[in-house]
Order: sequence, then C-alpha cells, then structure tokens
Amino acid sequence: MRTTSMGTALLLTGSWLILGCGKPAAPPTVKSITNTVPVAPQSQVPNPKPNPPNPNLKPKPNDKKSVIPANADPKTLFMVSDSAQRFEVDATSGPLPTDQFLVVVAETGLDSTRFVLDSVRVSVPTKQKPTPQRKTGFALPAGFEEVKEYGYSTEGLPLRILCTKTDAQLALVPAGLAIIGTNEGPTESQPSISVDIDSFYLEVVEVTVRDFEKYRVDQREKKKTVPPAPMNPVAPPQTPVLGVSWGVAVGYARWAGMELPTEAEFEKGTRGPLGFRTPWGDGKALWSNRPITATGVVPTDKSPYGIFDLAGNALEWCADLYSPTAHTEATSSSTKDIPHNWAGPKRVRDMSLRVVKGNLSGSDWSSWNRQGKDMGKGHSDVGFRCVLRIGRDSKATDTKAADTNKSFP
Repeated sequence: MRTTSMGTALLLTGSWLILGCGKPAAPPTVKSITNTVPVAPQSQVPNPKPNPPNPNLKPKPNDKKSVIPANADPKTLFMVSDSAQRFEVDATSGPLPTDQFLVVVAETGLDSTRFVLDSVRVSVPTKQKPTPQRKTGFALPAGFEEVKEYGYSTEGLPLRILCTKTDAQLALVPAGLAIIGTNEGPTESQPSISVDIDSFYLEVVEVTVRDFEKYRVDQREKKKTVPPAPMNPVAPPQTPVLGVSWGVAVGYARWAGMELPTEAEFEKGTRGPLGFRTPWGDGKALWSNRPITATGVVPTDKSPYGIFDLAGNALEWCADLYSPTAHTEATSSSTKDIPHNWAGPKRVRDMSLRVVKGNLSGSDWSSWNRQGKDMGKGHSDVGFRCVLRIGRDSKATDTKAADTNKSFP
C-alpha cells in the first residue's frame, strides 16, 4: 500500500478500519476533510461506528475471498488478503517520518471501491532529511539550463532542465532498471523484460506546432533545406505537431541538441520506477474519449516523473527499428545479461518501419502498446518528443537521417 500523504490516514469503509501508527515527536494533529475543527490525538479518538453492510454484496459464509462487483474493472481494485498487517508509508514526496498502517478486516466482500476517506492525521517530523544539492562537477551540454526551483535528485541531478533553443522543459528520469512490455498483452509486446537504462531527460510535453515552426524559420534563415510543413500547420500553437516523418523528427531533435527516445526510454518515462501499466498507475483512465488537444492540459495523463500525454494525445515516434518479435529477441541473448540501454533490434525484415508508442485503439491506454509505421511518411496521428541523454555517447539514433542539410523523406 502506498501513499504520498503526510503522516497517517484513517479510512472507514463498511466495517473496514485502517488505523495509523507512526513515530511523531509531539501529539499529532488531525485535519478533517469536511471541516477545520481539530480532532483529539489518536489515543483519544474512539473507534467510529461502522456503516451497515452493503446489501448488494453477498459473500459466502467463511469465504475469505472478496466479492468483486460484476461491473468493476479488476485493474482498478485491490483487495486485503490478510488482516493485522502493517504497511510502511512510501514517503517519496519529501522528508516525512516513517509511519505504518494497520489493516483490520471485520467482514469479507469489500474492496477499494468502498473506501471513504474520513480524516487525515498528520505527524510532526522530528528530523528532516537534508535537501539534495547539485552534484559536484555535473554540467549540462551547451544549450541547456537548470530549472532550479524544481530542485535536485538524490544523486544531485537537476529534476528539470530547459532547452534554450526551444524553451521546452525536460524532466529527469533517473538511471536504473525498467520494466518493458507485458506477459499478458499483445503478442508484439511480449514478453515483459527488464532493462537497465542510464539517466536521461525527456521533454515534459510533445513537440508543438509552435516549436516546429520555429525550427522551419531557423532553417530558412540559415539557407538550409527547410523541412516540409506538418499536416496541422494552422492548429493552435500548443497542439502537438502531426504528420512529420521519422527523418524530419530526427532532424528537429538534432537541431535542438537532442535525439528521439528509444522505446525503452519512452516506456520507462511512462511507467515510472514501479512499472505501472499506465502513466497514472494500474487503474483505468478518468476519461472516455481523448481527442488531440493542446499539450499538458490533462492532469491525469501524467507519469510519476511529471511528463504529460504519454498515453493520450498524439502517437509518438521512437528511435528503434520495429520488429514484432523484438522483445523475444531481447530475451534470447546467449549472455542472459540484463540489456543495458536497449535500443531495439539491429536488423529487421522491414527496414522502413520504426516504433511508434502511445494509445492505439482509443480505449486501451497500456504503456506497452507499440506498432511499426513507415518512417518515410507523415501520419496524421503521429507526433514526437525529444530526449537528452547524459553520461554516455548514445548512438541510438540514425545520424544519417538526422543530417538537416540532406533532403527530407
């Protein structure tokens, strides 16, 4: 069980009760959800009277399994498998004390859809962790600046940086293992594999119509080959640019001092360190339809790193060659080592196909969705975003296609 709320929480649902048990230095204070009247410390708070059981739920006698409503999406539910278990709070949002929750189950047949937040109990930290500082000797490449108000990671890397040529912000995705693909989804996304990826920065939003026009103007002023206009040149400036071929997208990225992300980088930036199914977790989307809109305006389509529109909005080009068996090939290596900075297969049957990531059906927002599209053509639903890799000299992108002085596909 994970939470980013400070301290402990009192949750009441049916006859379930979650009680906080922390390590405060002083008596905790309680902030009510419905009013601002302080509540007594936990030791003085009487157990609330449970709500009457839901008559629609009919668990079998002595059956410890919860009854899931017929219309419920299993991906949005979690069950309590045992009682009297303590769960440590994941205090990733800041310097919080270590607290625990005690789950007490008095009745079967209840699930997370019956949770009601009654109040939040806040513990007073006794000792704050030191604020992360900038890593000594770390320097961004020319054309990039730190956005200092976002702070630094525990490794001392800035959490946000700015590309001065495009004014686009990029979010840090720290180095480490990432879960790519699935064991239960589409065959071209199977099997699930673990890859080790170095730290990189991924653009917070997709490249926009405004960004791309700035690139075209610059190329024209420098007497270089001007890339063709996108398929939506008169769309609002903050709309993701669409209909740009893979080679033109690479040209833009190189002009801005960046690259296209690999499929593994895109998926790690989407799923986060815990390998969620979607950017917002393992639950279903909070919308029924997602037309292409301005970038960054849907707050629920945001990854754990603060990156927007990785599920909805435009589909996006990746650097990798496409193969429907890429994941299987990655796991068949004779060395059996975890792939490092995996950039897809080296050779495929159809060299004209590149990986496209994002939602493919309008209903399944799983982050492992992938397909191959003709790199030489523009596609009306495909855009892109850029990545800045740090700490290595990556060759993931085809530099020949990135030469902005050559003719565009």
